[in-house]
Amino acid sequence: MTSSENIGRGPLFTDPDPDVARAFFREKKGALTDKLMSVSDAVARFVHDGDYLASGGFGGNRIATALLHEVVRQERTNLGFAGHTTTHDFQILVAGTRTGKQIFSRLDAAYILGLEARGLSA
Repeated sequence: MTSSENIGRGPLFTDPDPDVARAFFREKKGALTDKLMSVSDAVARFVHDGDYLASGGFGGNRIATALLHEVVRQERTNLGFAGHTTTHDFQILVAGTRTGKQIFSRLDAAYILGLEARGLSA
């Protein structure tokens, strides 16, 4: 059980110091580089166990379906997940729990809905 004194405490995603951000952008290379890669390579390179994912879109519209399926295929675990209207994107990742590994360690969602409109909810 989480005590109320621990709510809102934990490591930040990034350093809040504006000078750190300024230094990062000062050192960042400005050259154009080709970033095109396969979905498999993108997930292998950028999504690691324990990462925190955020999904955009609305319900099943304009979500990164191929990327989410690839996260499941590569059996990532202990992911945090954030979404606004996370219906289908959430389900894709939850279906990945059938591999026997826990895909989520944290879920932050505004609401998960939409299936009742299609007669698919229990």
